[in-house]
Amino acid sequence: MKVSSSGIKLGCAIVSSSCLAALAIALNGASAFAAQFITIQSTGTLSGTIQLPRNNPNFNNSITRIDTDDTGTYYRNLGTNNNPNYVPVYQSDYLQVRTRPDASLHYFVDFKGIPIVSFDGVLTSPVLSGGQLTPYKYQGQLSGTTFQGVVQDEFNLTKAFYTGIVTDPDTGKQYQGTFEVSGYGERYSNRNGNLTPTVFDFQSDIPGLPSVTSLTITNATLASLRIKVPINETSVPEPASIVGTLIAAGFGIVWKRRKDICAKNLA
Repeated sequence: MKVSSSGIKLGCAIVSSSCLAALAIALNGASAFAAQFITIQSTGTLSGTIQLPRNNPNFNNSITRIDTDDTGTYYRNLGTNNNPNYVPVYQSDYLQVRTRPDASLHYFVDFKGIPIVSFDGVLTSPVLSGGQLTPYKYQGQLSGTTFQGVVQDEFNLTKAFYTGIVTDPDTGKQYQGTFEVSGYGERYSNRNGNLTPTVFDFQSDIPGLPSVTSLTITNATLASLRIKVPINETSVPEPASIVGTLIAAGFGIVWKRRKDICAKNLA
């Protein structure tokens, strides 16, 4: 597309009386672009000791209601819908019952989720390599935290930071740096719902108190792992190509011409 000289003059005039402002805007635009990120999704496993944080060892505000039989026992189906195989998973002393609109009885137990932290967490994933979890301060108070989460009807990894290399499985592109990660495990009712901790493991049925305050997990499976990757200099450089060289050279020529035009118009 041919650009008239009057159009170029207008561009310079709008930006500033000097082309330095144009450069500043270009840099600001680059900063805005660098603030963007993509989310890489995968699976993973967590290991380490999880425990109630000593600065706030209380239930959170989330309540998980689990249907049981009339003895307060919950059963997980290890079979299929057509060929079920129900096995007892947990029995609570705090059974509740209500009458449904159809006059049938509804038996259930309420559990409160609990916040957890770990100081020795290890995260593995097919998309992570060459690094480890980076310690930080939980709620600005507990130094050395490697990950935090919430245990309820499923295990939620709410925050951790991985320093190393992340590979985008869709593009094969690699990024290097420190990345925030989160994810969750299988729900308690799934066949493999015992692969990550749930409220059953911490026995947090209401109105009781959790009789378990810490436990060790080994390769607990995360059904979903999300890695937040900033779009900036963290990408691992790819080998130089002739195309990239030509593009860079072309941009340099265009920029030089723009500087020359701006200088001429300002003269």
